[in-house]
Amino acid sequence: MEDVSTITINHRKIPFELKRSSKANRLRLQIKSDEPRLVLTAPRWVLGIQIDRFLEAQSDWIEKHWDKLEKQVKRRPKPTYKAGDTFYYFGEVVTLSLIPSSSWKPSIRVRGNLLEIFLHRDITKSEGLKAAKKAVEEFYKAKASEVIHDRLQHFNQHYTLAYKRVTFRNQKTRWGSCSSAKNLNFNWRLIMAPIEVIDYVVVHELCHLGQMNHSKKFWALVGETHLDYVNMKKWLKENQYLLSI
Repeated sequence: MEDVSTITINHRKIPFELKRSSKANRLRLQIKSDEPRLVLTAPRWVLGIQIDRFLEAQSDWIEKHWDKLEKQVKRRPKPTYKAGDTFYYFGEVVTLSLIPSSSWKPSIRVRGNLLEIFLHRDITKSEGLKAAKKAVEEFYKAKASEVIHDRLQHFNQHYTLAYKRVTFRNQKTRWGSCSSAKNLNFNWRLIMAPIEVIDYVVVHELCHLGQMNHSKKFWALVGETHLDYVNMKKWLKENQYLLSI
């Protein structure tokens, strides 16, 4: 059961979604940033009056995190794929420029602080937006594959750890993973982060091939090539909302 509405916290109306779940055993609050809203997951047996009391008790937490989200949304508005939109590329801001072309096949490049997309001069507005979004995604995926494969080879000259398949996905909050089958997975949106942050995630997953945990031995292994991993972890936690398209 889902109920999307609003709630009022200290005279502020906040988009609110109630999710009833048979699997939930407690009340759990989340702030969702994709379509900004407060989400409360509740067991099916919890009464409405209990939910109201819980929300009232959590009002300070809600207001604090909603303020943080509003600041993030203001700093990183959702792209519309129109000229003037901004994106991140290796930690730097690039501005979208749409350039008329005689070719029906869109192309894209980064030139200075511009992300230039060449679209056919007769393409419709709606099709142009779709083509621009697809071009950006494909460009970032290809560049992420190129860079991360290169950085894996670079750091594995030190670690000499065996891995099998390397895949790229677009996950909301997970930046990398290593399976027990020695397959590595990376979020292609990492290409928006500074190279030192990309390197940290690459080394992190590479080291899981040697230590499938987060023990002292694991972090010592990471520290052999990435001494500043604490600050890289902090950067990713505080700035991951910037790495979106």
